[in-house]
Amino acid sequence: MLAGVALAACGGPEKTAKAPPAPTVIVTPVITHPATPQIPPVEFGKRPPNTPMTSANMPFFNTVTYCEWSTEKQEKLRRGPLYEACIGDQANYRSVIGSAIDAKQFKDPDIVRCAKASRTAYEGMWYCLNNQPYS
Repeated sequence: MLAGVALAACGGPEKTAKAPPAPTVIVTPVITHPATPQIPPVEFGKRPPNTPMTSANMPFFNTVTYCEWSTEKQEKLRRGPLYEACIGDQANYRSVIGSAIDAKQFKDPDIVRCAKASRTAYEGMWYCLNNQPYS
């Protein structure tokens, strides 16, 4: 009983006390190389040391192999309309990336990193270079 009187005299436990808000933490994702293999793997041309990357010596993806592999389950024909669309899209992405490389819009280490990380050939490389997620 004495403890109840002492607790009441002191005001008892505060029910309105709140913990301070947790600090907001912003985490930027680090793009690493996916665990799945590249089909086909990217090929890096030979550049003399200390020469900048250009559209002529940029990373190369074998788009024929990539498009055959990526469309084989959706098409009955080996090189049907989906394959043709894939080849056209990859050619456009390669052209745009090559022009951007020649205009010095991307740094060489970023180009190499994105080429290694891409699993959708030039299309994935483009999204990586522009810091956009591609699913």
